[in-house]
Amino acid sequence: MQKSGILQRYLLREAAGAWIAVTLVLLSIMLATRFARYLAVAASGKLPKELLLEVVALSSLQYLMILIPVSLLLAVMLSLGRLYKDQEMSAMTACGAGSGTFYRPFLWLAGVLALLGAALAFVIGPWAGRRADYLVEDARWLVQFNPFEPGQFKDIGHGRRHGVFYTDRVSKTGEELGLVFAEIQEGDTTSVVTAREGHQQMGTGGERLVELRDGFRYVGEPGRADYDVVGFGSFKTRVQPPEFIYSSDERKLKATSDLLASSDPGDRAEFHWRLAVPISVFLLAVMAVPMSHLAPRQGRYAKLVYGIVLYLVYSNLLGLGQAWIAKSMVPPQVGLWWAHAIAAGLALWLVGRREGWAR
Repeated sequence: MQKSGILQRYLLREAAGAWIAVTLVLLSIMLATRFARYLAVAASGKLPKELLLEVVALSSLQYLMILIPVSLLLAVMLSLGRLYKDQEMSAMTACGAGSGTFYRPFLWLAGVLALLGAALAFVIGPWAGRRADYLVEDARWLVQFNPFEPGQFKDIGHGRRHGVFYTDRVSKTGEELGLVFAEIQEGDTTSVVTAREGHQQMGTGGERLVELRDGFRYVGEPGRADYDVVGFGSFKTRVQPPEFIYSSDERKLKATSDLLASSDPGDRAEFHWRLAVPISVFLLAVMAVPMSHLAPRQGRYAKLVYGIVLYLVYSNLLGLGQAWIAKSMVPPQVGLWWAHAIAAGLALWLVGRREGWAR
């Protein structure tokens, strides 16, 4: 009994280490593409550089939810493949280790990862997606109502209170301005302001305090010649953008409670997809153990291709089922259970074939 416990801890440690390594590699690959995308947005000035790492970190939580099932499948197959290649599995079997010794540690690991996957799918993932989307949209909103971009005329505001702003230069900090031109409409009054230089300071809610220095202000009514011309050494004005209200219709960002309360087929399909994350973790872990068996002189990575193909087929079935639910082709009560049933049947057949009680 003590030897069995030692073997199970050894197998659990091997699988857990392989899972961490595989997850880090896959997550790095996915984040690299995401980081490049956000880096391009930041380079264009639509996303502040200080928010870049936070947005990427939030995206990693969403990707981790997707990667847990496939990374566990690969981790179990890699760890067992090494043990078969090094004849350690043969030594364990010769010492009397039974099937329970080989399955139990991987099912324990699958249980922990299924709980983590459920937390990511139902709570953490949607929250992280909403938070990242909010940061990106808020940054775009602030850029949209930024009155000064070098070499561009910006129209800020709407209705009877708006303005057109221009500057030929903005410092790296975004505070110091070069030559400034502004046309400000307030009710029936139009004023044109020119200044040799300026300074802007960001306030709360996107508000900006703009100070113009050494310039002139022309105030009057368009179409008439009686303009008032006023020279100034310093002229201050506030640019107040409209209130930012965040909203998103993306189903993958909705809270799980909203999906459960909705009768929309698309929302029900999204709920069943989230439910599939912890279920697929268990099923893929069970499949991985018998699929990892290697014959003598067979390569360590010989079965990985079969595992990847199996995962792709399973994930495509889940995607197909999700589309069918969204289109009302499959009742929500059936959901994705038919795909899980196929996977469970295949898992039982693989286990039975390996143990000799199913051909």
